[in-house]
Amino acid sequence: MTDSAGPSAPGPGGLLIHIGSQKTGSTALQNFLSANETALAGRGLRFLATGRRNISHNSLFRPLRGPDAAAIWADVAAEVAAHPDTLSIMSSENFFDRDIAAAMARHMPAGLRRACRVVAYARRQDAYLEAMYKQKTKNGREHLSPLDFVAKVGDEIADYRAILGAFADVTGDDAVILRRFERRALKNGDVIADFLGVLGLNRADADFVQPERDANQTLSRAVTEQMGALARHTKINVRELAREMILDPDGAPRRSRDVFTKGQCLQIMAHFADGNAAVCERFIKGDDGPLFDMADLAPDAPDRYPPPQEELALYAQAQERIAAAIGRIERRNRARLFRG
Repeated sequence: MTDSAGPSAPGPGGLLIHIGSQKTGSTALQNFLSANETALAGRGLRFLATGRRNISHNSLFRPLRGPDAAAIWADVAAEVAAHPDTLSIMSSENFFDRDIAAAMARHMPAGLRRACRVVAYARRQDAYLEAMYKQKTKNGREHLSPLDFVAKVGDEIADYRAILGAFADVTGDDAVILRRFERRALKNGDVIADFLGVLGLNRADADFVQPERDANQTLSRAVTEQMGALARHTKINVRELAREMILDPDGAPRRSRDVFTKGQCLQIMAHFADGNAAVCERFIKGDDGPLFDMADLAPDAPDRYPPPQEELALYAQAQERIAAAIGRIERRNRARLFRG
């Protein structure tokens, strides 16, 4: 299974909306687009200014679902129309949401809708739900157990058939470009190179600025759960704490595949199996394989969930590293340790 050839590159004019999803390298991609606006402009591409703050259009997520949606889409349409020979690009990982598709259906001008394409990166649901569990737990916004978290939000955020279908109902199936977020399915194993490939461009071109690569290592479940407890029960600034732990040479305990056991991963993927098959058939033309690589869940594959001894060590290590990071912040600037 490979998507190395990629879809046909979108032509000039119109709007391309990168909708994420979350935890698929969106920040790295947005950093690249922001750092290379001049070089991209020379190739007929514009990083849309309307609604963009810093490197993304994330700030539009709430407004596009509210009473200002029609006005925002009108502004977007006006900017796109002012550059008819240029492909305009929007990017927000938060747009991977049926409510955004519904807002497009209600408020996007018909002319813009006909000129709109959508590109999405989809991660295998068990890995995606693990990443989202860690993110929401770390920030103190979630304190459910992993399986309760899946029961609560799984169908809302990881039913790709429903989410992509909602966008396709607005733009048409052929205007939805789906890419698998798997290393061997991405061009050069890299989401930036892959996205540029969708546009018919080469990341290695000499005049592109290459932002520093992010190893994107995943914090352990033990770290995120303990940081979440601090966020809920203390005034400690967990965002500052997370930055400190990531930047420190010793770092924080990293671990993936420590939220769901192999058996639980199989259950999650079985739940989404029919939908994933439908997504593959509808949006990945000429590919009769499964939507995602499942080799690591084969009967003879080892369970990557940490055994009890490692699990205990991860929690002990998390306590030690969190305490050390708190101490460093306090010595350097105590005020930054606490939320206002």
